Amino acid sequence: MAIFRVQKKASYVVLDKGFLNDISLSWRAKGLLAYMLSLPDDWSFCISDLATRSKCGRDTTASIIKELTKAGFIHKEQGRTNLGKFGKMELLVFETPQAAPFTENPITVNPSTEKPLTENPSLLINKLLNNNLLNKNNNDDESNSSVENFPKTQTAFQFYEQNGFGSLSSHVAYKIGNWIDDLSEELVIHAMKLAVENNVLRWNYVEKILHDWIHKKFQTIEEVEADRLRFKAQKQQLHSNLSSQKPRQEVVPEWFHHRQKDNIDTEAGQAIDFAAERQKILETFRGMTGSMR
Repeated sequence: MAIFRVQKKASYVVLDKGFLNDISLSWRAKGLLAYMLSLPDDWSFCISDLATRSKCGRDTTASIIKELTKAGFIHKEQGRTNLGKFGKMELLVFETPQAAPFTENPITVNPSTEKPLTENPSLLINKLLNNNLLNKNNNDDESNSSVENFPKTQTAFQFYEQNGFGSLSSHVAYKIGNWIDDLSEELVIHAMKLAVENNVLRWNYVEKILHDWIHKKFQTIEEVEADRLRFKAQKQQLHSNLSSQKPRQEVVPEWFHHRQKDNIDTEAGQAIDFAAERQKILETFRGMTGSMR
């Protein structure tokens, strides 16, 4: 067999062949990774967009992303808005596998050569945990000093379980995670809130809402609410237009009145003819009786 190549001019990409020779990856994972690496460095990846560019469905594409994430070729980074809310989940794509969590500036400080502690391990662990908790609280206080304190954000998984959708199965949890990656946790929670308001506590109803938002390319709650207000205004305008219209009047054509008059004349003529025929029959009968006498 032979390989026939084309002359490279502009439409080509240079890739490290390491992941192509990785036997732990499936062929479909290698193909998707190669496609993602062929895109510009500042490309914003979306599972639904990747699914529409191939014959794979959304669930299959999400499964491939999960495989590449497990292998270290993709890392997920949860964004945050200025108000502390969940933002869009970003996908970081690597040509070689990276250990999580990924950092662009890895720490290169030389390891400490101090004498190791010889305290009781359980006491040492408790001390470390308390110190970490104390440091975390101090950092939180510092970060909140310039920002308004907001209530703890409820996750999409917690919202699902606490608002009547039922117990969270692994299948639904997997789908919720995929939608969070595709849109944001904030939008997923907002879709479930709409389902609660409409008293339709079914996950497939929530997915229909999310699919509609993906089709309309919504990325924020502000865009969703603006679309709802626009639809409501159009509906009210249509209702007002229908109510302002005058009631319909039936117009009877002139020929219809002439037709009724002709029918009356015809029936009257037929009645006169019947009376004449009756008179003729009586006269004939009298003549027959007179001749018999």
